[in-house]
Amino acid sequence: MTYKEFLEALEELELDLHSASEALDLEIREIKSWESKEEIPNSAEQWLKEEKVEFAALNNTNEDDNFEEEELEVKTENEDLNFDKNE
Repeated sequence: MTYKEFLEALEELELDLHSASEALDLEIREIKSWESKEEIPNSAEQWLKEEKVEFAALNNTNEDDNFEEEELEVKTENEDLNFDKNE
């Protein structure tokens, strides 16, 4: 992975160099030095992969999670309507 790809991945994960610096226990200037190299260190690439998995898990929504709650709300709304069958 190149330094440019690393920066793009950070942006995709809504992270910055400061976050990467803390997570990798490196100085920001050391991370910036990767720009002159062909590839970033494997440890940084592995960290990014782990962050992508976490990010995906946090953003993974299941539309059926609130199904019971929504169904309950609909029933409650209908129950509040007092239709008089004689009218």
